[in-house]
Amino acid sequence: MIFRRRALLALSALALVAGVFAPAVSASADTSNFEFDSFHADYSLTKAADDTSQLSVVETIVAVFPESDQNRGIVRQIPDFSASVPLHTEVTSITDENGTPVPWEESEDGDFRVLSLGADDFVHGVTTYVISYTQTDVVRVFSDTASDEFYWDVNGTGSDQPFGEVSASVTIDSALTPALTGNASCYEGESGSDRECDTIDSSLQPDGSTVYTVSSADLEPHNTLSLSLGFEQGTFVPGVPIDRSEPPVVYEDTPLWSDLLTAMGLIAGIALIVFASISRGLRGAKGRGVIVPQYSVPAGLNVMAAAHLVERPQTAIPAQLVSLAVRKNLRILDYPVSDSAAEYSLQFLTMDGADPFEADLLRALFGPQPLSGAVRDLTPDDATLGREVNDVSTATIRGLQTSGLRGKRSGLGCLFPSLGLVLIIGGIVLQVATFAAGAFSLWPAAVFAIGVIAVIVSGIRASGPPPLTAAGAERRDYLLGMKMYLELAEQERFRMLQSPVGAERVDIGDTRQVIKVYEKLLPFAVIWGVEDQWMHELEVRVVQDGEQPDWFLSTGGFQAAAFTTALRGASSLASYTPPATTSSYSGSSFSSSHGGSTGGGFAGGGGGGGGVGGR
Repeated sequence: MIFRRRALLALSALALVAGVFAPAVSASADTSNFEFDSFHADYSLTKAADDTSQLSVVETIVAVFPESDQNRGIVRQIPDFSASVPLHTEVTSITDENGTPVPWEESEDGDFRVLSLGADDFVHGVTTYVISYTQTDVVRVFSDTASDEFYWDVNGTGSDQPFGEVSASVTIDSALTPALTGNASCYEGESGSDRECDTIDSSLQPDGSTVYTVSSADLEPHNTLSLSLGFEQGTFVPGVPIDRSEPPVVYEDTPLWSDLLTAMGLIAGIALIVFASISRGLRGAKGRGVIVPQYSVPAGLNVMAAAHLVERPQTAIPAQLVSLAVRKNLRILDYPVSDSAAEYSLQFLTMDGADPFEADLLRALFGPQPLSGAVRDLTPDDATLGREVNDVSTATIRGLQTSGLRGKRSGLGCLFPSLGLVLIIGGIVLQVATFAAGAFSLWPAAVFAIGVIAVIVSGIRASGPPPLTAAGAERRDYLLGMKMYLELAEQERFRMLQSPVGAERVDIGDTRQVIKVYEKLLPFAVIWGVEDQWMHELEVRVVQDGEQPDWFLSTGGFQAAAFTTALRGASSLASYTPPATTSSYSGSSFSSSHGGSTGGGFAGGGGGGGGVGGR
């Protein structure tokens, strides 16, 4: 019997582990092949003697089943919690359209009250179900709209079937009508959709109550209709969220070998994470450690390469555009030339003095053989241009290796993740073995978790740029010294330039000399994100000099604010990449932390909802 019990525990553990990695498969997928003709909900909202909100619901659901023997009824999942507040769902009756009772069974599944409707006989064709139930604490307080809101999903996003029509009517008790703010909105679509319904109507009834009606047609699977009605803040006493988490079950009879192997796995995982984080093989040369302010442009270092060397890739293109502008290879215009949809433009001047990477960037902007005076209007979302200039920027990363500033990736980059994977597998095997021994412990799962962390940490370290060589670390430290110099106050910078060891010996009384120094260092100010401060001082010097720089043209003259705005606009347009698609949770018991009565809400953001399926 002991062997049988342990064998069953081992099989259960294997099933649990397999469930972590196996995709979820619906056990009743063959009963989902039908549709709903309509879903209508009648809501009656009142206030109890203790000022809590009370809701009476009558849902009329019309399903269209196939003529084959497939379905015995439907399953209705009703959320019994909203933002951790219990709704105390009480089902009062379930009938067909004629009032004849329909057999049903009730159960709980997490946050849901699950109703299985129908007997063992198969149902065919058009079938109607009328579900009546009550709920409490359905109104929530939203600080962003400064109101109490009945924010509710009608059919929910948990259904695999389409709906021909979804509609709802909400009757507000006459005693609550004066508390209505008049703000009402409705939304339709998948979870997170901000598409508003065509109409939301309201009417004042002879008894003083107010009725709101909403509807939506042809909703796809996992789409819902949601509505939000606003009340004066303090109209209702809000429900109290509860903590439903269960205390962990701890067994003290874990075998000694399990504890020892778990401890060894945890120690190995922590050591792996530490070594992956500090390994010089992944980080590269250390550098000299002491950063000295630098006030001259590094010779022979491309500006885009410099941005990648200090791991600020987002500044590579804008910094390079400024460098080409101040060196008179191109001109930045803060207005469109020929395309009215553009916001900024670049004008080609010459290839003289451009290194190979800069020449490739100029050709990406102006064509293979640009003519002096050629203009490139920068329009929003120019994906083609974005890919081309990003390809040039990426090429400078490879150039760091060929120039000896970055080395080859270390074999540790593969070793550390591999060891982390061993820990993950070891944690799973140890957990299964512990179950098979008739004991349960959460610590083997910690070995699995720390293995995952080790893989992530080492993967991030290994996926970064190749390690710096000694020469690369020296150049990086030089650029850090430039950052230190750029962030000094102006008087401190001039004092350094005029020092006996200063490299520039700039006559600070000669405004033209100062402007030239500022222009040369401006691309590196962009790399380090201090271009606003730097441009402000440059603007002051330009005003003193009285001569406008010809590398930036603005309709309002040379102004720091105009330049930085144009720079950000031009760089963001030139560096455009199509946005990545994102997915969001579409579960039907989700409640938004923001109100929706004044607009700005979304479908699936309220309480209620849930889902309907076949059985």
